[in-house]
Formats: sequence, C-alpha cells, structure tokens
Amino acid sequence: MIALYNIVCMKKLLRYYILGLVLLVIIAGLFYGFTKYKANRYKVLDRTAFNDFKADFEAASELGFESQDQLSSFITDWADSNSLEYKTDSAGNIVFNTPAIDRKKSVSPTVIVVGMNYKTAHKNSSLFASAAMLALSDLQSSRKTVIFVNDELASGKGYTSLSKKLISSKSKVIYMDQAAKAYLSVESFAETISEIKIPTSREDSDLDSAVKIKISGIKTDELGPAISDQPDPVAALASMLSRLKSKSVSYRVADFSIGSNGNMYPDSIEACILINSYSMDSFTKYIDQLIKNWDKKYSKSNPTIEFTYEVIDNPDAIPSECFDANTSDLITGLLYTINSGVYSFTKSDPVPEGKNIGDPCGLNCVTDADVTDSSIKLKLISQGYNDMFLNRIVIDNQAAAELLSCDYHVSETHDAFINEKDSLQRTFKTTYTRVNSTSDNTNIKTSSDDRFTPCSYLSEKNSKADIIHLCISPKSAAKLTNTLMCYIKAKGNTFTL
Repeated sequence: MIALYNIVCMKKLLRYYILGLVLLVIIAGLFYGFTKYKANRYKVLDRTAFNDFKADFEAASELGFESQDQLSSFITDWADSNSLEYKTDSAGNIVFNTPAIDRKKSVSPTVIVVGMNYKTAHKNSSLFASAAMLALSDLQSSRKTVIFVNDELASGKGYTSLSKKLISSKSKVIYMDQAAKAYLSVESFAETISEIKIPTSREDSDLDSAVKIKISGIKTDELGPAISDQPDPVAALASMLSRLKSKSVSYRVADFSIGSNGNMYPDSIEACILINSYSMDSFTKYIDQLIKNWDKKYSKSNPTIEFTYEVIDNPDAIPSECFDANTSDLITGLLYTINSGVYSFTKSDPVPEGKNIGDPCGLNCVTDADVTDSSIKLKLISQGYNDMFLNRIVIDNQAAAELLSCDYHVSETHDAFINEKDSLQRTFKTTYTRVNSTSDNTNIKTSSDDRFTPCSYLSEKNSKADIIHLCISPKSAAKLTNTLMCYIKAKGNTFTL
C-alpha cells in the first residue's frame, strides 16, 4: 500500500512539474514577444537609408562643396530621387513640410532646423543624414517641418528670412547641429556685429625696401570658445606692426587684406610693409621666430597653413605709395588694442548658476577689413553670455576706437537665447531614456552653449515657441535621430511612450 501511495504522489508531482515548465515556457514566450514588440516599436529609423545618405554625403564632401548652390543641389537632388515634395524660398532655404494626419491636426507641430554652410559641410555628414531621414520618414504624426536653412558663411541670412508662418506659438522647434559630443541646450549667447572705421590718407613713400607677408591655408569655422586655439592672422599682423612701433623703426603700411569668410574666422591675411633696408635684418629675424612659433603651435591642427614673407629691395618693385604715418599708426594701434579672443568669468563677476570662474562668458573676433584709399572698416563679431557681458566687450571695442579717434558703429544685435519652458526638453529627455533603455547610457547631457546659436534667430520669429538646441555627435546621430522620430510619432497618441 505504501509503495502504491508513493507512486501516486510521484505522478502528481511530475504533473505539477510538467505544468510548471509549460507555464514558464509560456511566460518566457510572452516576455520575449513583449520585449521584441517594444524593441521594434522603438526602432523607427531606417538605418540602411541613414547610412547610405551619410556615405553619399561623405563621398561628395571629399570632393569638396565649392559653393552654397552645390550643397543645396545635393539636398534637392536627393529629395527628387526619393520623390519628396519641398519648397525653396527666396533666401535659399529648403523646406520639407508634412501635414498632420486627421486625428493629430490639433497636436503641436514639430519643426526640425539645420543650417547649410558649404564651408563646414565636410564635417557634418551625420547631421545632414539625420535631417534627411526626418524629412523622409512617414511617422503618422502632427505637422512635421524639416528646414535646411541657407546659412552660407554663418551669415544668418536664411534664418532671418524664414517665414514666420513656419513657427507658430504651439511649435516644438529643434535646432540641430553637430559636434564631438552630444548634448541638449536651452540657452546660448547674445551677439553683436560692429564696425570700426579708420580714416585714411595716403602719401608717396621714401622708404627703400618692403616686406610682403602672407598667411594662408587656415581652416575656417564658426565662432565659438575654440577661438583660443584658432590661428589668428590679424593678431600676427598686429604683432609685427607693434614690434616695429616698439623699436621706433620708421615704417608704413602699403596695403593689407583679410581673407574673410563672412561671420566665420578669417582664413588668411596679406600685407605689404615698407621699412628702410638697415632695419630689415632685425625685422625678418623676428618674422622667422614668429613663423617657428606658429608652426609649433598650429602645424598639427592646420597642416595646410603657409606663413611666408618676401623681402623686396628692387626699387622698381617697391610700392611707391602707402598709407601715411598717422594711418599706419592707427592700423597698428587698433589691431594691437582690440582684445580678440575669449572673455572668462572672474571672481568679481555675478557667475550664473551652473557656470564657474574661468568658463567662457564671451568672445571677440576681427573677421574682415574693407580697405580703401579713404577708409579702413574693421568688422568685429562679439558674443556674450547675456547683455551685461556682451556690453562689456562692446564697450572695450568702442573704447579702443575712441582712444584713436576712430568711429565705432553697431550694425546688428541679437539677444541671448533662453527657453524657460520645460515641455519639449522634458518630453524629449524622457523619450530618449525610454527608447534607449537597453543601452549603457540612457541619459543625454544638458548643457548651455558657450557661444551664439541660431536659436536666437528662431526665437525672434516667435518668442512663444518651445525651442531647444540638440547637438549630435557622429557616434550618437543614429540613436538621436531614432529618438526624435519616436518623439514625433508618439505625440498625440492615447498611449504614448
């Protein structure tokens, strides 16, 4: 009897064991299915299309975009090949506009903005691929607008010319650009564009030799705190002229020109300086040392730089006319006095929350010189954390001009950008965390921009719009593009992310 009872118990235990295994298999299957569904639900980006566009753009960039039209044509040719509708406005902005589906017509529209600048396009393949995929995607969403803005030479022309109809008070606006590290920002610097006008007079020269100086091949870029590492050809010329002035050498500036790139760093400078032959040896030794210093400091980051000079002692080749002594002194004094570079927070400053003493609070840069027989107009771009810090730089520039009895004029000012709304920032960060929850890093860094950004232009179009700056890196571009798509697709759903 006992043996029979044990057999019966074992059979029951076996049945329970089998039933338990079946339940575990079912639960595991459901969990796997849910996990796969969740993963697929968040995989909106077509990575093959993304990588194909990026590869094509990089191939075109290797050949070099030689004009803004060439860069714009790459975008429109790609759009035509994918049968996408777009409009190009009078300022050269390319606008892809996808209307809302019926059930999401009342949901806030999304506006994606990227700048097109043929001078920097070679390093922005991930950015353009991201924007292109957002334009290409069919997300069944509220109104989606992707704008490739004509920002040739960082002029801001395309931004200031954007139709106000594109950005409503309800719009969620995401300005995108590319950098080494990804981050999100809701504040950036103010900017002023100004001019110092030097009155000029010319005279016949009685100096018996000349030096032609040429610096070329500098990589230009958009202004930012990296100005500290940027080769400054204007400062190099100022150094040479100041050297002559400090040594009481008789000299005249025959002519000079700056290789301007609009609102970007200058990429070259040329100048002809007249001196007497007995001062030439000492001066050229100084230039030789300056060239060595430049080579040591910049050769790795700017391998195409050429810093050369030519001594002219043939009387027939020496310029017979030059700027007079007063004008030459004004040129020297201004170029030396203007504080070009980064301004930093000091102990005496009201340092904002999240900033530290020593962090950039502004910058100042000479970007161009319009040289004529009657005047020299130096163009300066100044940026500051807010009006107070920007005004400090403007006052420095004005003081330098007034010290030498030159005119100072501000031609353009744009306020610092700050978005105190938290809806777009908070929702995007939540989406990022959920969409990328299986990755090692599920947070995106929030930072402030230590420079001026086009977010100021966009805010000028509609101050009520919710605007953020999303800086992508090549490593994060696909992940962030997919996150953006998930964010756009989820808006207005009953069950969102």
